[in-house]
Amino acid sequence: MRERTFAPDTPAGNCLREWWLALADNRGDRAELRRAKSADDAALIPATVQLVTHLQGTAVAQHGGWIGRIPAIAGLAAHLNPDARHAVLEDATPLPERMARPKGERPVVSELRFRRLLRTPRHELYRPMIRILALLDHQANLFELADSLFWWGPGIQKQWAFAYFPKLPKTA
Repeated sequence: MRERTFAPDTPAGNCLREWWLALADNRGDRAELRRAKSADDAALIPATVQLVTHLQGTAVAQHGGWIGRIPAIAGLAAHLNPDARHAVLEDATPLPERMARPKGERPVVSELRFRRLLRTPRHELYRPMIRILALLDHQANLFELADSLFWWGPGIQKQWAFAYFPKLPKTA
């Protein structure tokens, strides 16, 4: 089982929560991050630098290349609905299960889109995840999203596959 670097009860999770709550109340910073076209664009925005600065004193900073992983987290966190604070901060439904939920006769995130997502390398994950968050009405657990992005690779991809595929709506 992979570690939960951004679990709500960890220093990194607390930093992320406080940063996101401040972002949720700051329409200008949130809008600037939402306009970022890539994680590289998000890295140049002061709100992202602020998150990186806050995380420097946490266990996150012990992982090689961590600074390069935070801008995607910051940019995607800006796409979470600030009016859905319960869903963002407390809903424990795994993100892939939310993607597999039925919307009519099909899942919210199609199987084809999900399979493509699983094959996407971390550096190309930003735009597809923005589209998926839109399909999920901009609601996802902030801590799970951050952990998944931070640790994206074969381990997370397998966890997502095992969470998504069993929850797909059954077709006749």
